[in-house]
Order: sequence, then C-alpha cells, then structure tokens
Amino acid sequence: MPRRLRRVGLGLAGIAALLGATVVADMLVRGGMEGVAREEIAVALQLDDPERVDAEVTGGSAILQLLLGSVDHVAITVPDLDVGVATGTFHAEIYDLPTNPVQPIPRVYSYISIDHDAVARLTDEFVDGVVTDVVLQPPSLRVSLDADVHGLAVPVTVVVEPVTRGPRIVLVPQRVEVGQAELAPAEFEQRYGIATTTLFDQTGFCIADSVPSSMAVTDVRVSGGAVLLVFGIEQRSVLQLQAPHGSCTG
Repeated sequence: MPRRLRRVGLGLAGIAALLGATVVADMLVRGGMEGVAREEIAVALQLDDPERVDAEVTGGSAILQLLLGSVDHVAITVPDLDVGVATGTFHAEIYDLPTNPVQPIPRVYSYISIDHDAVARLTDEFVDGVVTDVVLQPPSLRVSLDADVHGLAVPVTVVVEPVTRGPRIVLVPQRVEVGQAELAPAEFEQRYGIATTTLFDQTGFCIADSVPSSMAVTDVRVSGGAVLLVFGIEQRSVLQLQAPHGSCTG
C-alpha cells in the first residue's frame, strides 16, 4: 500500500475512534444526567427508591448541554404514585432545565394522571348513593348512581366537572339526567327535594400533603381516559421543588 494511502487510512481510523469515544462519552454523561434527575425527583416526591422514577434526557449533545449549563428537555414519569386519595402517574416535561439548582426552570408542564378505574373508586368515596358507573367524557364525568328519594332508589346520571377550590378538588354537578329528562341542579332539587350538592361531597379531596408545598394544583382536566391534576410550577428552581410537602388541613 502506498505511504499516502496508509496515512489516510490511519487518519480515518483515528477519526472513527475519536467519534466512537465521543459517542460513548456522551452516552455516559447523558446517563449521569438522567440519574441525577431521578434522584432529585425522588427527593421531591419523598420516594424511597429513585429507580421508581423514569427519566429521559433528549436534545443535542449531552456534553454540550452540560457545558452550556442548560438541559434541552427532560421527560419524567413516576408510575403508581400514592397521592393519598388515589394512585396516579406523575408526569413532567421540563424544557431548558438549568444545571444550577437555584436557577428557576423557565418551562415545565407537570401533572398527575388518574386513570378511569382509580377515578371510579375515588368518586365512590365522595358520593352519597350507590355508584353504578363512571364515564369520563371530557370535560366532564358522567356518574350514574342510585339516589335515595324518599326511601326509593332512583337511577340518575349526574354530569359533574372537577374544579379546584384552593388546595382542594371538588366535583361540581352541572346537570342531572333522570330517564329521558335533563334537569339543571336547581330543577332536580325542586322536583325531587334533593340538592345535588348533598349527593356530591363539596369538601372535595386534596393531594397537597403528597407533593411539595411549591407544587400547587392549578387546574383539573378530563382528558381521554384519565383525570389530570395539573401543577403550576413554572419559574420554580429544583431546590424549591424539594420543599417539604404541603398540608390538607385548615
């Protein structure tokens, strides 16, 4: 082989080796960043095992992101999170996450999703009557139950919307279906002598003691087959998100 070709071959081999080493190094750095994210979320949610947290760092070169002091995108999932009244899945999509834990996170979308079965069990806890079915029909829940009307079990379907009232989530009746009739809550009370607010406990439920006090539920949505409890945590730092858990008393 001519000397020039040999030099070119050695040069290309060196470049390939360097690129391979860079890829491996980038994978190691990305894995380390994901490990830190798992640990930080485990601390915030008071989890015993960080391995319960699924963290994925995406975007460009992990090494470059680290050098620039900001992570492009981190996706967080924590399945089977106990929030007291139910079990749900914690989700967070974090963008432009500063590597400095005291700097605020500019963009984050975070929520807990509670699936249909858990919603049905939860609804049963706050309804004065025998619940026979719960259907998630955005933006509402359709709760079928047997209401006690003067000692008689009357099948009704109450359409309720989940709303936030301070730290609590309340199911607010919107209309009542009795047979083919659709009645406003006031009409139902006038006709049957039962206030819909007595059918659904209006003290609601609270998950503040299951998450850091810096993570307040600001919105509740019925989306697809789940109820989403959405947190308002933009402009919080990582250290702020590791605050002590809140309280549901008072």
